[in-house]
This record gives sequence, C-alpha cells and structure tokens, in this order.
Amino acid sequence: MASTETPAPVQKLPVRLHSISYAATDALLFEFRALDGTDLAPAEPGAHIDVHLPNGLIRPYSLVSSSPYVIAVKREAAGRGGSAWLHDHARVGSLFEISAPRNAFPLDERAAATLLLAGGIGITPISAMYRRLTELGRQVELHYWSRSPAHALFLAEFEGAPGVTLHYGDAPSRGNLAAIVAAAAPETELYCCGPDRMLAEFAAATANRDPARLHTERFSAPELAPPTEGFTVTLARTGIDLAIEPGRTILETLIDAGIDITYSCEQGICGACETKVMDGSPLHRDSFRKPEEHERLGTVMVCCAGSKSARLVLEL
Repeated sequence: MASTETPAPVQKLPVRLHSISYAATDALLFEFRALDGTDLAPAEPGAHIDVHLPNGLIRPYSLVSSSPYVIAVKREAAGRGGSAWLHDHARVGSLFEISAPRNAFPLDERAAATLLLAGGIGITPISAMYRRLTELGRQVELHYWSRSPAHALFLAEFEGAPGVTLHYGDAPSRGNLAAIVAAAAPETELYCCGPDRMLAEFAAATANRDPARLHTERFSAPELAPPTEGFTVTLARTGIDLAIEPGRTILETLIDAGIDITYSCEQGICGACETKVMDGSPLHRDSFRKPEEHERLGTVMVCCAGSKSARLVLEL
C-alpha cells in the first residue's frame, strides 16, 4: 500500500555568493552565506542544494561543507549550461536563490567500517563524508581517482591523510576498484560517487554484497529517450486533463500549461520534481529512487517518467 505522505515542497533560500576560489583544473568552489553574512543551517554529509541561476536554469550541486554551503563546480564543455554560467558570470556579492539541503545520499555515521570511492568531481559529497567520519574517529578508507594531480580537488588536504589513497589516470600504481571492494569486510558500508563508467564498475564489483550496505550517487543520468507512448495526466486538485504527447515529458507539458511545479536537474537524479501519484501506473525511469521505493511511497519523478496506464492522476 502506498504511503499517504506528500513530498514536501522544496524551500527556497535567498543567499549571497560570499567567495569563489580555485579547486583544481576546470573546477571552482562557490561559497554561499545568508544575506546578513551568517552561516546557514548545517547540512548533513551527502546533502545537495539546487542553485537557481539568473538565466532560468536550476542545477543541483552536492555540498562540500555543511556550513557554510560550499559547492564544487567543474566546467563541463558538454554540459547544459549551468557550470559554464557559474564559471563565466558568477560574481562575489551576487544574490541567488538556493533550495534548502536535501539528502538522497545519507551517511551512516555509526558504521563499523566505511569505504568511500570517488571519481573526478564525485569527490564533492565523498569529501564531506570523510571529514565527518574522521572527526568522529570512525574507521574510514577513501580512494579517489582523478586524471592527474592538477585535476584532483582538495589535493593538499588528502595527500598523506590517514586512510586516503589517490589514483591518477592510467598510472601503473592506479588501484583497481574491484580489488579494493573485494578486500572490504562484509560489514563495511560502501559509498561511490563518480562518472557512469565508475558506477557501472562498482555495481559489477558489489553484485554479491548486501545491497543495504551499498550507496551510490551520480552527477549525470544515463541518456534517456523521451517516452514514446502518449498518455493523459489528470491534476487532482483542479481536474484538468493534460495530454502527454509521445516524445514529451510530463514536466515539459506541465510547464507549458503554466502549472507551478518545483524541478531542477530534469534528468531524474535530484528528486526535486517528486510528485504524489493518486491513481495509475507510472513507468519509473529516474536514478533517484528504485521503482519499488516509488511504489511504496506512491511517487513519481515527472521530469522523466512514462506511464504503463493510459492515465495518471497526480496530486497537483
């Protein structure tokens, strides 16, 4: 039976860009504070915020630190414009809106042992986890893969740090992820964040481990073609019917109809557009939750979902 809980609306916070600093080749750190210069409410390791950009884009970024809010942004030549805008146009002192932190990648601080695996910009949430576990005196091991020392974020912090191993490019000493995972004790909690190829390697290496101890986060979703079958969405609060044409998403149709809905990544990885399903059978295609979790909660990510039924009734 589906949960009766309604996804909480995403709260927007006015903030000021307090500083911009160099992190690594093609990567910058952006620090946000409250308008009066004070720190914002602390966030848990693994949390992310949505940054609302002046050009209309909304992009999710993991937090490097819980307070103040610091994000690491790698300039992506093949991206959709968010990273380029921040690198080229963001200025210290500018005002932004961000979401309150949300955490789909929570850290178990009580684990007997923790193995952290990060690739490239995926070190962002992993670094916050390492700092927290080290602060608590927990057993933690971190492996970080990057192209070169110049591309490694937080290099000065991690070089020689206890439990940390840095891996570069195709160097002979580059560690093998599968072997590192195989050496971890069965009770170890495993966290992995990085590019799709790394996450696929992690999935293969952990196929026989307890899934409850496996935690992943991706910064980009696998390429998804728009749904090929048309269907109807009914908005429960108004009774309005919207035809979702083949090749279009629910989110695109809602926006075109002037429906006010929170969204961010538009790729099914951030959870911002999670919406309650009142009736019908969604075809879940997001990376934020497993289909069985959606079924238990009675929710759907409208940015990428299709429908197995001719009609979906949404709590909108």
